[in-house]
Amino acid sequence: MYSFALINKKIVKRNLNLRKAQAQEKRKNGKGSWRPLKNYLGKVVSLSSSELTGNETRISNFVHDISKENLLAAIKDANITGMSGNSFPVYKKINTFLSSKSGKKILLINAVECDPALLHDEWLLNNRYAEILQAINYMTQAFSLERVILAVKNKYFKSNGKLTVSTVPPRYPMGEEHFLIRQAVGIPLENTEIPAEHGILVLNIQSIYQICKIANQCYDGGRFITIADLTEATAKIAYVYPTGNISNLLKTGFGEIGNKHLYKGYGIMLCTGATEADNFSNHETFAAYTNPLEIKNSNKCKRCGSCSRKCPVKIKIDKVVQSVDKNQIFDYSPYHLERCIKCGSCTYFCPASKNVSGYVTEILDLFHNPVGY
Repeated sequence: MYSFALINKKIVKRNLNLRKAQAQEKRKNGKGSWRPLKNYLGKVVSLSSSELTGNETRISNFVHDISKENLLAAIKDANITGMSGNSFPVYKKINTFLSSKSGKKILLINAVECDPALLHDEWLLNNRYAEILQAINYMTQAFSLERVILAVKNKYFKSNGKLTVSTVPPRYPMGEEHFLIRQAVGIPLENTEIPAEHGILVLNIQSIYQICKIANQCYDGGRFITIADLTEATAKIAYVYPTGNISNLLKTGFGEIGNKHLYKGYGIMLCTGATEADNFSNHETFAAYTNPLEIKNSNKCKRCGSCSRKCPVKIKIDKVVQSVDKNQIFDYSPYHLERCIKCGSCTYFCPASKNVSGYVTEILDLFHNPVGY
């Protein structure tokens, strides 16, 4: 099943609730400079309550310190993967980082959360900051970190810890590792370069939080996600476990589903359909109700080129769309589809309401070349 965005510019413009949430976000953080990235999307949902949905096991007392060997072993045994939704093991990423020949070791904590419907990273900053600081202390001592940088969008956020706060523009998709490193650290890396090999360890803020729980033998296999009713543009933060039922959680948060459709995924820009029988895995970061999708590839391309202009990695996606729609088969290599980061910008800005990003996914899957971040 291919992934797709649940919103585009047209849908947001027509839905008063989504539009109000986006305007609220704009007042809070501004639009930021277009220089790092052209795209501005902004949040399209707002928290209806700061209360956590679900039950989480909390740390009662922090251990004072932990050795490098013990911390690495605990992370490996916990078998956690990136809490941004990717499936890459955190232990392997840290090992690559520690093996780097770079003289300076930098930890970059990604709390940017640029997807328009994800809110749990900011919630963690406001509600679990003590644990995050404690994890930073463990990692700084165990891994001999030179610098710790916390990347956020909120220009009013102030740190009371021994770290540098880097406020980045609220542009999309600023949360992608290479864009974030360039903006927050000032080091340009090519998309093919692995940051950890250059002495830069990029971890999602929830990964940092879970490392604190792991160090304190309190890790329970759960994760924070955002759940939303997109018809009302309301959201809540939930703590979920694998095998927890998606539909039941949404009913707990927002009531009966009615005629709305159910979706799950990594954010509002990268979802798949879900059934009432579907459970969470170790990777979802978002689940939502919404109306039936208006975004579909049966809509006719307007040949405007918006998708290519808005692509942050400069794929000539309009050429791909037109050739696929005409059932033309040719060499796609000049269009560099392997650069795709699955951000969905092309779909969001498509005036024809086509699932443009799905074209790239389908072609890459056809040639057994998976992508993503």
